[in-house]
Amino acid sequence: MSHPYPPPRDKKGSRIGFTTGANAAAAAKAAALALLGEAPEVVDIWLPAGWRQPFRVFRLERKGDGVLVGMIKDAGDDPDVTHGAEIQAFVRFASEDRLEGGEGVGVVTKPGLGVPVGEPAINPVPRRMIWEAVREVTERPLAVTIAIPGGEELAKKTLNPRLGILGGLSVLGTTGVVKPYSTSAFRMSVVQAVGVARANGLLEIAATTGGKSERFAQRLLPHLPEMAFIEMGDFVGDVLRAARKVGVEVVRVVGMIGKISKMADGKTMTHAAGGEVNLSLLLSLLKEAGASPKALKEAEGAATARRFLEIALEEGLELFFVNLVRLAQEKLQAYIGERPFVSVALTDFDEGRCLAAWPDREVYRG
Repeated sequence: MSHPYPPPRDKKGSRIGFTTGANAAAAAKAAALALLGEAPEVVDIWLPAGWRQPFRVFRLERKGDGVLVGMIKDAGDDPDVTHGAEIQAFVRFASEDRLEGGEGVGVVTKPGLGVPVGEPAINPVPRRMIWEAVREVTERPLAVTIAIPGGEELAKKTLNPRLGILGGLSVLGTTGVVKPYSTSAFRMSVVQAVGVARANGLLEIAATTGGKSERFAQRLLPHLPEMAFIEMGDFVGDVLRAARKVGVEVVRVVGMIGKISKMADGKTMTHAAGGEVNLSLLLSLLKEAGASPKALKEAEGAATARRFLEIALEEGLELFFVNLVRLAQEKLQAYIGERPFVSVALTDFDEGRCLAAWPDREVYRG
């Protein structure tokens, strides 16, 4: 299967993109070709996704005994912080194969990432892709240095510092492809965070739906260390599966009403693209909680989950919140099975108050 340059489109017409790892492999191959006297403008590499993909060379410079090649990362219609970044490979002949991290590539400082502590944060699949790409050109030993100019600053917008990846970005990717709306790089970092927490001895984690929820969760769960708090975004299903795989025993899901409502509706991916909040479900829970006719009439015209929260607060309907988190907890526990144990807590939007938690409200402070 062969696809033309630029990136192909998926069935919905959205452009797919290519991972940092794929760009690094393509840059390394182009640099290896240049070492042999060529001046490639386009190179193609094999992607684990199952096809050969061309990449256009952005920069090619001969420096001393090596060659520097840069590719501009195109993440397609699902851009992340590295979209538009230059991914560089500096390649020279050496006495033995060596892969190093240069400017903007982080260093692993904690176990659990699939890369030894002290090594550059270049994940296993990109490592393999890089060596497979250059081996299409030459069997001679090579020293390959991957760099991402500006990567140290970009990394501040990622989970890397908390994961123990310091000084820059990770070179990621398992298929070479970034699928639109999958936010695959973020998904991977979330799964890695679960692994890091367990590798550092933690059996209990708190998975939050956003940065604000995480700040609230840290106040509600002061017994947990910082590493235990994982901003999972929309990927609650991925967190639960990762926790089960590595042996985490307790996952505390903390979020606000929009995401928690989706979980109560049985959704394990809570992105807006995955479906709207089921307002009918919230209305039925409001009725069960004993809302007044006036409140129910107002709720029937509500367009957001937040409005249901406001109505329940105005009516003093704690049972609405309890039933909501209970339903979310039951759906998540049924999804993942007996282990890990799942607890769900709902906070308000402004003060971080715990409006309800199930089944162990007493654990949450405030």
